[in-house]
Amino acid sequence: MLFLESPYKVEFLYNVYLTFISESLLYLTNFVLYISLWIFGYLCLCCIVYRKYARKLPTRTRGALGAKRVLVVVAHPDDECMFFGPTIYRLCEQGAEVYILCLSNGNYEGKGNVRKQELWNACKELGVPDCNICLISDTRLPDNPKLQWPVPVIAKLIGHHIEAYNVDTLVIFDRGGVSSHPNHAAVFYAVAYMFVEKNMTDKCTVYTLDSVNILRKYLGFLDLPLSFLLSSKRYFLRWTESRRVSRAMRKHKSQMIWFRYLYIMFSRYMVINTLRKISLADIELELEVDD
Repeated sequence: MLFLESPYKVEFLYNVYLTFISESLLYLTNFVLYISLWIFGYLCLCCIVYRKYARKLPTRTRGALGAKRVLVVVAHPDDECMFFGPTIYRLCEQGAEVYILCLSNGNYEGKGNVRKQELWNACKELGVPDCNICLISDTRLPDNPKLQWPVPVIAKLIGHHIEAYNVDTLVIFDRGGVSSHPNHAAVFYAVAYMFVEKNMTDKCTVYTLDSVNILRKYLGFLDLPLSFLLSSKRYFLRWTESRRVSRAMRKHKSQMIWFRYLYIMFSRYMVINTLRKISLADIELELEVDD
């Protein structure tokens, strides 16, 4: 009797297996279809935002901060292109006086002198005059991701340049430093120190560059809708303008290894910068989060 039943059992199991496979394939097909529709819809949204809001807006109104004298503080040569390129380019185009304060010569691999000259070449491509660039060579501020920079030293340097250039707008990294580099974050903590110690002048407005997650970081111009939605202060470039920032980045020839080319192609920081205005209350909240 068992011998007679076994073929039916095998057939039953075979049918169950076929049903499972067919339903799985149907589910997978529907899933791929839905995802494809979402991606297509998002791409259409990106094109609409680019054409209607980004491409057609007058240059003078695209992300204007109303700044006249701007100090951009970076940690290493190439930071100005890799992260702040759209902001610097647009501010220069809008007629603002832009100053670059670079806190180290990028001598981590013994190329400090080369990288110094590359900084000047890149800034010239962005529109910053040679006389508006200051590079600090201080043994207390070495280019080293394993070392913490002394916050009071950076704060004193920034405060001096704000006064010397009569700066009304300061642009720096946020607490995440975009790439989580401790030298980048040290710039934020130095400004936080200035706020807490009441050393930040009321005449100077401070903006931080938003750090975004790794997915958004490499979306390129596809991050445009999210940038419009999540930030009110933003600088974005047309295709032709973004090539100018790419050329500036390529001036840092000593840093142009293979993954830098990928960064130029895919990073949203080569096309879009979103900024956030901060105050003492914001600083205190950030420091509470750290604690």
